[in-house]
Amino acid sequence: MKITLSSLLCAAAAAAALLLVPVIAPAADRPADPAAQMLAASGVVPVKDAGLYVHAGSYRIHVWTMLGKPTEVLPDGTWFYKDFSAQASAAHGTLVVRFDQGRVTQLSLVTPAVALAMLNAPDAKKDGVLVTQR
Repeated sequence: MKITLSSLLCAAAAAAALLLVPVIAPAADRPADPAAQMLAASGVVPVKDAGLYVHAGSYRIHVWTMLGKPTEVLPDGTWFYKDFSAQASAAHGTLVVRFDQGRVTQLSLVTPAVALAMLNAPDAKKDGVLVTQR
């Protein structure tokens, strides 16, 4: 039996391809994570609720009770909670809670860079601008 170099290379290539199938297949089977993708792309993800009981309309004292003391507070009353994760997603960042008349009006998850920009922006402190999405 005579083995040629070309048949040996073909067999090696086929074996390598078979070894890569388990690595490639789980990535294709994994469902898309739209929240993580949106956070990575724009730096901001609107959040419907934070935990089981904090959502638009919640009172400020209720947010404090459920989430604790905010990490940072803007002069306009916007609260920041660092190291927050979206439920059922890989999205992780800073939770930004905006209030109007003592009730939650907006919840957003932002990247640390966006949070830092918000904290350092004179316009955000003066005009109460939270975040603009692209």
